[in-house]
Amino acid sequence: MTYSRRDALSLSGSAAVATALAASGTQSAFGAPLASAGKRWWIDESVRMALFLYNQYQAPTDSDAFVQTLVDLNANAVVLPTAGIAAFYPTKVPFHTIAPSLPAGRDLIGEIVKKAHAKGIYVVARFEWTVNQDKKVIEAHPDWVQRNAAGESPLWNDTYAMCINGGYMQSHIFKIMDEALSRYPFDGMFFNYGGGQRNAFGPCHCDNCKALFRQKYNRDIPAKPDDDYIAFMNEGAANLAAKIRAFAKAKNPNINYMVGSEADSTNSETHGAPIAEAHALWLYDASETVNRARAAFPDRMQFNNDAAFLDGRWRYAHRPAPEGEIRSYQNMANGAGPYLFVNGSHHQFDQNAQKGAAPAFKFHKDHEDLYVRQENAARVLLLDEPQSSLAAALFRYGENRTEGNPPGNGGFGYRDSTELGSGGENAKTDMAGFFRLLTEQHIPFVLSRDLSWVERNPDKYDLVISSKGAPKALDAYLRQGGRVLAAGAVLPELSLPSVVKAWRRKETLASYWRVQDKALLPSLADTDLMFFYSDYLELEPNGKSALTFVPPTKINPMEMVGENMRDTSMPGLHFADYGKGKLAYIPWNIGDLYHRASAVHHAALVGDLIDNLLPAGRQIRTNAHPTVQMTLQVQKASNRTLVHFVNLSGAAQVAYHPAIPMSGINVDVRGSYSSARMASSNRELPIRRSSGYTSFTLPTLDTYDVVVLT
Repeated sequence: MTYSRRDALSLSGSAAVATALAASGTQSAFGAPLASAGKRWWIDESVRMALFLYNQYQAPTDSDAFVQTLVDLNANAVVLPTAGIAAFYPTKVPFHTIAPSLPAGRDLIGEIVKKAHAKGIYVVARFEWTVNQDKKVIEAHPDWVQRNAAGESPLWNDTYAMCINGGYMQSHIFKIMDEALSRYPFDGMFFNYGGGQRNAFGPCHCDNCKALFRQKYNRDIPAKPDDDYIAFMNEGAANLAAKIRAFAKAKNPNINYMVGSEADSTNSETHGAPIAEAHALWLYDASETVNRARAAFPDRMQFNNDAAFLDGRWRYAHRPAPEGEIRSYQNMANGAGPYLFVNGSHHQFDQNAQKGAAPAFKFHKDHEDLYVRQENAARVLLLDEPQSSLAAALFRYGENRTEGNPPGNGGFGYRDSTELGSGGENAKTDMAGFFRLLTEQHIPFVLSRDLSWVERNPDKYDLVISSKGAPKALDAYLRQGGRVLAAGAVLPELSLPSVVKAWRRKETLASYWRVQDKALLPSLADTDLMFFYSDYLELEPNGKSALTFVPPTKINPMEMVGENMRDTSMPGLHFADYGKGKLAYIPWNIGDLYHRASAVHHAALVGDLIDNLLPAGRQIRTNAHPTVQMTLQVQKASNRTLVHFVNLSGAAQVAYHPAIPMSGINVDVRGSYSSARMASSNRELPIRRSSGYTSFTLPTLDTYDVVVLT
């Protein structure tokens, strides 16, 4: 069967169709969903989620032990592999393979749902639609499968890759969902790949895709995925996700739907540095993911899992326990909850996954009230860079890989695999450098691209930081009195002196900045020359700059190093009033450079500029070590502020060791508070109020703690 574009759009967008399909649902024999009608448990309760992603030969036949494992972990929600590639219940839907390990006469899904609910554990059904392992499907339904450029559909890992525009995804999966959602009182549902399709052999050339693509773009499907094809795939994924949502909500209006732009909550993953690929380690992966998501959708919970496997090719070998512990704590410190993801059943080959998750799950359970409706209270905005779409991530994975040149230090793996397995490379190195700079200097911040507040609430932030140029919207913000720190060799869309020359990075090899203004930059009082190797926009001088360019110098032989050094008036910093506001612009890629080299004088430069720009001073002043991550969250309903502390001192390149205990951490928080309570010990801490700040001392810090201010 071939669908026209009208048919596909009807299938994708019609809630009426989905409601009609859902109307065949029957009362479940396994009880009702755990949450009462109208209750949004995923956002209004503290949730600790776990996913044991067993394969079709690993069905947890001891359902009592499986549920007890969740109880022992202190999980109160589980993502349960249910259907799609393999059914873990006695399905009646054709072309839906029953897991070979499902004992005859048993319904494991029904058993686990009932027993989990009895223990107060929410159950989220996990579906996987991207492939089908029934070998008869190719003959019975040739329109369901993806086709390569030759029109062939070879097996992919012993399965057939399903096409998003074929009858399987557009129709047949609804029969499976109707069966599953009618049988079981699920509290949520999630399906892998967000409604999209796997990149099995490049763009799909099936008849459905060819017809729909030609109708939309008036051309043939490209041999390699271009921008049109990526948009085509994204549109298909969004439409299918919306259609499934309408269907699921018609079956159960209270279900937590975890996919698409209209999701109730969303799923993401944090990975370590892989072995078969050379991605650089990103210590703040969980923090970045949750900070961004909670800022974008404050009424939608982000379930960011600790993907505990060491590498996607070795899924039964786990990351160190301390690494998992800090991933969970970073989730908690940014407004989400702990979430463990392992492959296999509750009988794990490597216990490091659960060992790492257990302390965070217990802390979260013991202090559940602290993790409901947290909101980021930071007064500094770090502008985010554009995010890749799902289709771009799948179809352009590895496109820009450069042998031997991972983005930043720490990519110690090999470049032996081209298959998506352990996340993607951190290509946003400009933003990442500022993310780390701010974190190490204990400056709370929101990570977001949203600037809609500029007109309606221009006082929302004390400072906006942009790591790569600056958008035009910040012009109005500055003229009204805003403060902006912009950086990067991308010209901001602001009023600035003219560009004289755009220098490429290699032209600046062995160059320096001369520190000229030590009153503006007091942290560089003992520094005359600053390291520099980056693209650079040379602006027309506008008075004397605090940094001036020292062109490339002689580096060999040793007895002649630097002998041709000369000074110029070429500015390395533009710092000036801008309307009623103030602008600092660093016209070179200091964020990327800090991500790669971590030069101490670059950190000092940024810190001094921030202190000059913040009108009322920093929100937090502290003597905490730079490896202590601190975030500031607020719970408006209870009128309290939470200061989170995550001790990252155990991280060393790609190794994670237990955190080094710390003591005597003095903290000044801007604002007037009457009490400070240390969550781990339930101990009231002495406070002092002075000059607009409330001060306390955290006596000890192991790996994580929270101080509650009221």
